[in-house]
Amino acid sequence: MKTIWLPARRLPFSQDVTWSMGLLCLILGLNVLSNGFDLSVYNTIQAMDSFQQRFGDICNAKGVCRISTTRLSLLNSIPFLAYALGLPFASTIGETFGRRVVYILMNLVCIAGVSVTYTSQSFGQVLAGRCIVHIYTGMESWLVPLFIAEVVPAKIRGMLVSGYMIGRLLGTIIISCVSFSTSTWPGDSSWKTPIAVLFSIPSLMILVTVFVPESPRWLLVKERYEEALVNLQGLNDGRADFDGETELAAMKANLEQHTEKGFWADLFRGDNLRRTTIALLPPFFSQATGQAFANVYGTIFYKSLGTINPFVFTIISQCSGLIGSLSFMLMVDRVGRRFFWKTLVPLGGVSVMILGGLGTIRDPSQAEKLATACMLSLFGFSFLGSLAQLAAITPAEVPSHRLRGKTAMMAWTVNNFANFVATFTLPYLMNPGYGNLGPKVGFIYGSFSFISVVWGFFYFPEMKGKTLEEVDMMFRARVPARKTSSWKSEGYVDAVNGGKFEDS
Repeated sequence: MKTIWLPARRLPFSQDVTWSMGLLCLILGLNVLSNGFDLSVYNTIQAMDSFQQRFGDICNAKGVCRISTTRLSLLNSIPFLAYALGLPFASTIGETFGRRVVYILMNLVCIAGVSVTYTSQSFGQVLAGRCIVHIYTGMESWLVPLFIAEVVPAKIRGMLVSGYMIGRLLGTIIISCVSFSTSTWPGDSSWKTPIAVLFSIPSLMILVTVFVPESPRWLLVKERYEEALVNLQGLNDGRADFDGETELAAMKANLEQHTEKGFWADLFRGDNLRRTTIALLPPFFSQATGQAFANVYGTIFYKSLGTINPFVFTIISQCSGLIGSLSFMLMVDRVGRRFFWKTLVPLGGVSVMILGGLGTIRDPSQAEKLATACMLSLFGFSFLGSLAQLAAITPAEVPSHRLRGKTAMMAWTVNNFANFVATFTLPYLMNPGYGNLGPKVGFIYGSFSFISVVWGFFYFPEMKGKTLEEVDMMFRARVPARKTSSWKSEGYVDAVNGGKFEDS
């Protein structure tokens, strides 16, 4: 037992995560499974014959129906408008009443949306149900990365916040396996069973609400200092090097250095303009480089190749994405954020460019079709090991305390809008009778990938190992992105104390 315990104590998180903090992160991570369920369940069930028969609007002489391109586009894009409603709703509630209230409300919304979807008898009802669930995903996207970033130590913040994407991926894999198992069942049970699984997580999350404390940083902003200290000490109870009063005093001192009041206009003033730009572009690039192609229409694309089992290859693709996410999670606090931007982002661009090249072959062989499918899986590995993670972490790390909620809401709004545009237009770009590009859409996404690589090299900062207060200092010092990896706060703090610094 001793030989097992000693190596465990050397794990990168063992000395920094307490039981209460770990439990909170676990609960928030499990909550994200519902997001993953929603992301994947429609990707898979919309390829099922029974779902197409129930909700299809184009039927042949034998009565076999399929869903038209228009309905398919609506089913996969309109819910993002509902997602857009969930973001300001969560932001307003979260800034006014706290993170914990958002946690409770979003799970109740999820249960309501799943209920509507499960009982659907028409296309309009299934679309309405998915829209309600997307209000939940908008709320959850705003809350979870932000909440985790506010409560965990700087040394492991990247790893724990990236658990957000791991939860989504595990959810997609679980529900894809369920859909694969039920895909051959007769009747509506084939698609209703995966939908029913969505009830499980929000119901469980409501039951464990008692273990979810309020964010100490939110309490500090609201000047509820005693409650902030109690929650801060409760979350860090057991860390030998932790002094709650000292930590709270440092957080309070940093908060007082900010002259902004948290208005929307403050996002574009002084050093906040740079921070806002950095928070918004990773979410944009995460959608502009092909996420919808791989995750929303992936199963239908595999089915269109005609020679491989689309459900099996969807699971393979999701597992490759999980490997990419786990690689990011285990390495990000060692090698930093910029490392992944400079390696896996260009790899993703190369993979979709090759996919586009294979799409130019007029009559592809079995091997060429398999290579096309493999390139999409390779993109999943690189995307989920880089941009997908950075799009979640960056808006939680770069904003100032008073603007964190608003910045996160704006970042996820950009993410959602770009996702909506990509998801709505993709069927028209790919399908015969419209753009008929097929796999050649890879050329479009690859171009955006290489644009993002250039931007990231010059403008994306390194935040590895820096507390949120040190990130504040770094931006106020106007450190260029390429020098942020080596920037240390000690000399800057001395300059501030010596009166050499003027806040912008």
